Amino acid sequence: YGVDEFLVLFRSKISSLTPFCIWQVITKESLLAAQREDLQRVMDLLSLKEYHARTLLIHFRWDVDEVFAVLVEEGKDKLYMEAGVRMEEHDGRAAPHQSFEVMCDICMEEIPANKKTMMDCGHCFCNNCAIFELVICRVRICWTLHFTMKINEGQSRRIRCMADKCNAICDEGKINMLVKASDPALAKKFDRYLLESYIEDNRRVKWCPSAPHCGNAIRVEDDAYCEVECACGLQFCFSCSSQPHSPCSCLMWNLWAKKCKDESETVNWITVNTKFCPKCQKPVEKNGGCNLVRCVCGQPFCEYVESRIHRDSWPPDILDNMLSID
Repeated sequence: YGVDEFLVLFRSKISSLTPFCIWQVITKESLLAAQREDLQRVMDLLSLKEYHARTLLIHFRWDVDEVFAVLVEEGKDKLYMEAGVRMEEHDGRAAPHQSFEVMCDICMEEIPANKKTMMDCGHCFCNNCAIFELVICRVRICWTLHFTMKINEGQSRRIRCMADKCNAICDEGKINMLVKASDPALAKKFDRYLLESYIEDNRRVKWCPSAPHCGNAIRVEDDAYCEVECACGLQFCFSCSSQPHSPCSCLMWNLWAKKCKDESETVNWITVNTKFCPKCQKPVEKNGGCNLVRCVCGQPFCEYVESRIHRDSWPPDILDNMLSID
């Protein structure tokens, strides 16, 4: 076989070894629709509100099949408890016209009912607590401050209730309402984080690794190893986001890339610390003495200018002494 014939034969063999893979390109415009499709499946099956369904799917990394499997094997109660979903319904925020007061569990003061919020877990705190100082500085953390801190820390996808030992996930609608009242830009960031969680937390979806980023993501039907192509034209391995490398495994490819990088560092060192023999082109390192060096091939040359040394260029005693050294 010639080289071209061998490559054709080799690629035909590779194609038979590459796992069958079906993928879909998700653009910025189709991201919301793709997320709602999975949310609707869970909402219809379990008769849940959207934020409850999102809490379940984020916990199970947007794997609808795994949600259904846990439901069948362990039941609803176990499913909800594991994901931090609380189904108890409360009036999260009292109507503005109500004038009676309730006790805030943080302030330990009576506050108007329209200035507190209760989550599905039943815990009720102030929407906004004052910050004050005594002999020892004390800071009151209200719902708004709690949510603001978590969003800025990058934990906005699963914000837990701030009551001690409570694992319930807070209602995203109430979070948005309270944060938006104090910082509309942060509320928009919170909404974006929830939307992008479909990609960031999803086993079957990954951002396209193009640079500059094209803004697209790829969704595969199975999370097994496969090679995909984005609408921008970039082909990559879905498993490790490297360039296509079948039939080589991702582990082997990463080891090979590391080896090439290490060899590249060696080449850099050779380039900086050696000179190439003008006769045989082998690298020669000068470890001391003057600029007159001799390669293993026997060729003497000036290390400074990398040019061959002729017998009439140096004093005979110096040149003969150097050439006599084995």
